[in-house]
Amino acid sequence: MMPLSEALESQLVHAARQDGVGRLVVAALVERKGRVLLLRRRHDDFMGGTYELPSGRVEDGETLASALRREVTEETGLLVEAVDDYLGCFNYLSSGGTGTRQFNFLVAVADFFAIRLTEHDAFAWASPADLVNLRVTEQVRNVLEQAAFREVRPGNSP
Repeated sequence: MMPLSEALESQLVHAARQDGVGRLVVAALVERKGRVLLLRRRHDDFMGGTYELPSGRVEDGETLASALRREVTEETGLLVEAVDDYLGCFNYLSSGGTGTRQFNFLVAVADFFAIRLTEHDAFAWASPADLVNLRVTEQVRNVLEQAAFREVRPGNSP
């Protein structure tokens, strides 16, 4: 486990800037009973119909941790209690063509049952087997496969 510390955050942001990445995004892996919360992008949106982790852009002056908490709450209504583990990153081009790096984190939330969608049209609690039937990007699929969400983590099963 590699919780998000100030030192780790500084290293991640510095490496992204060194690599010429123009936009930083954070994503949350919210786990419950061996399943992960995925949100479906609206069909009229960029990559419409694709399931993704709760995620969003890091605003100027914002830390990765504060952006992660804000984005999870904005997109789902859930409150992040802790950022438990750094799960790696991947790069992609945004809809506007900006080089983007997405940092992925395992988080613990206060209440699994209060999901309120604001930017997506559906959500799913997905097991590894469910990924076959859900449209997810290869990068998100890799994060999920590497995250070992196949096992229930103590404290994340209500």
